Amino acid sequence: MLSKNTGKNIGRLFNPRVATDFLSRIRIALGSTIAVIVAVAGNPVHSQVPEHYYFDEVPVVLSVTRLHQPLADTPASVTIIDKEMIRASGATNIPDLLRHVPGFQVGFVTGKRAAVTAHGRGDEFARDMQIKIDGRSIYDPAYGGVSWQDLPLDIDDIHSIEVVRGPNAASHGSNSFAGIVNIVTEHPAEQQGILLKTRVGDGQNREHTARYAGSADRLDYRISASRTEDDGFDSRVDSARTNAISFRGDYRADSENSFMLQLGHSSGPRGEGFPSIPGQPPSDQPSRQAYHINHFQQLRWSRQPSADEELRVEFYHNYQKKDDHFQVELEPAVAAGYGFDSHRYDAELQYSDRLNDQLRLVTGFGGRYESAEGVWTFGEKGVSRNQLRAFSNVEWTPINDTVFNFGAMYEVYQGKRGLLSPRFAVNHHLNAANTLRFAASRAYRMPTLFEDNARLLVYRASDMLPLDYFFLSQEDLEPEQITSYEVGYLGNFPAQALTLDVRLFNERIHDIIPNIDNEQILGPIPLGSTFDGAQSYTNNGKLTISGVELDLKYRPVPNSLIHVGYSLTNMKGEQLRRIRADGALRFLDMQDSIPEQTFSLLGSYRFDNGIEISSAFHYIDPVVWLYEGAYVPVQTRWDLRIGKRFRSSKSEFDLQLVWQNIDGEDIDFYNDPDKEPAQVNVSDKRFYVQARVYFN
Repeated sequence: MLSKNTGKNIGRLFNPRVATDFLSRIRIALGSTIAVIVAVAGNPVHSQVPEHYYFDEVPVVLSVTRLHQPLADTPASVTIIDKEMIRASGATNIPDLLRHVPGFQVGFVTGKRAAVTAHGRGDEFARDMQIKIDGRSIYDPAYGGVSWQDLPLDIDDIHSIEVVRGPNAASHGSNSFAGIVNIVTEHPAEQQGILLKTRVGDGQNREHTARYAGSADRLDYRISASRTEDDGFDSRVDSARTNAISFRGDYRADSENSFMLQLGHSSGPRGEGFPSIPGQPPSDQPSRQAYHINHFQQLRWSRQPSADEELRVEFYHNYQKKDDHFQVELEPAVAAGYGFDSHRYDAELQYSDRLNDQLRLVTGFGGRYESAEGVWTFGEKGVSRNQLRAFSNVEWTPINDTVFNFGAMYEVYQGKRGLLSPRFAVNHHLNAANTLRFAASRAYRMPTLFEDNARLLVYRASDMLPLDYFFLSQEDLEPEQITSYEVGYLGNFPAQALTLDVRLFNERIHDIIPNIDNEQILGPIPLGSTFDGAQSYTNNGKLTISGVELDLKYRPVPNSLIHVGYSLTNMKGEQLRRIRADGALRFLDMQDSIPEQTFSLLGSYRFDNGIEISSAFHYIDPVVWLYEGAYVPVQTRWDLRIGKRFRSSKSEFDLQLVWQNIDGEDIDFYNDPDKEPAQVNVSDKRFYVQARVYFN
């Protein structure tokens, strides 16, 4: 059931003071974006259903239950970011696309290293969300989160992004805690030809991409290569360079059997830290330079004897290496590092079928092996663990207007208790346009390998003698647990060219794994006041999150789009922050770690002459990023994009001009001006020119 805090949150929408303050912050963006679509178009809103709506695809998603389902039948709220939204946004990376999802927050730790979280509680690793690309999890088992800047994936190769808002462990297991982001790439058969793309802009921002997609008998394939460069924030030295190459091949053996092979590799240097830190390189150089290497391999076999029956076997391997160590001139001078290597091997078998007119089923099992090693972070031996899992999801339609979804996954991790993640939901179609959904689920977040096994030492720089612990795990951690209840509404109104998704939710989280300062931890050679204990992890904290989310798509005139995302959230709870030397405990109130309101607005219009204009606006209430993050005041971001495509029978030329953050500077993630040197990320205005040519 929903808590009374949810009702208070909804009531805040009608509070005159809150409404006036909120609307005053977005009036510029509202005016500009709506003007782009309606005033510029100069056309009246349709009074009847436009012809092209009869030919639009009905939204069907796979990510919620692993069954292809219309949105009205899914047991969760889903935001779909399609190619039209991707193009209109002017985004150059995936985290910026996710700003359009209700309840999501994006923070840039460096100019290219992003943290993406839902409902706050985020730090630089944002461990509570499952991210997949074509079914392959890219969640990092060592530290958690996703290394977004290392993905060998061009944004133009994305077909759509399905974002499940809320726990989804019944289908995708641990770490599908706050939601799941499933990125679906284009099939090579839809991209036949050569694409060349270049982007240049402020901050030495450059990208050069080449892609070739072709066919050979029953094989469709795509090869992509790219190089990206960015000098990051003006307020620090955090440049990044990435070279990437990827391959996808889809082979149709016969009418029933098909294979997919994907390979990818990326590497490059990353600036870390802040300039002018004593004992590190000069202010015109990165204060810490890390080198990243990532690669993956994915193989899938699908056998589909009928439209409703499919057997799928899949295997993938992810590898990540981060070479990162540095020296600091203290007394004595010390050396430390965060470098590591991690592997994940995963295999899974899945079977789906329609058992009768009322019943559909998907079931399967899988296994995983993951490891991490690094003398700086895990000691000399490294760490590893195994996982086994089994899952089933059932869709039952006993009567035409009601759909029941039952699902569960059972997981066994090496050295941990078994985890059962169930979900139950009922969707009732009031009529063809209106659907109500009631859902309850439970999910877990398994501790990362670092949380469970951290052994990060600082060493005397002169002879590498271990001096003291910076991180040390001392407990056998339990997974975090979330229990979620939600009531949802989905409306589809073709006559008004509008779809609306509203979600009221209550989430209760237990056994939180906070990062804590433990003054009772002493190193091999304690240095007294130089190092005051160490950081560690424990299970100590609980909280309740409740609120409402709104996701709206609207087409007031042909060739236009308006997308609105809004969330209003309340949090109550605390987690342990420090264990003092005398055993006293200090707790952290979690209320400030989630913004009360987030808002996004995207509008676009295409003129008859092919010129496109779009505008995006994002608003986030004040929020505290955890661990090394800080209090960040209200963030607003206003982007503008103008584009034009020139087509001929065998080629296409595409030119885009993009202005980002044109409403002014904002603080992002780090905000400590009193440190020496100051540690503040300042997002400045940026302008890009992008040209793309395609030959088929």
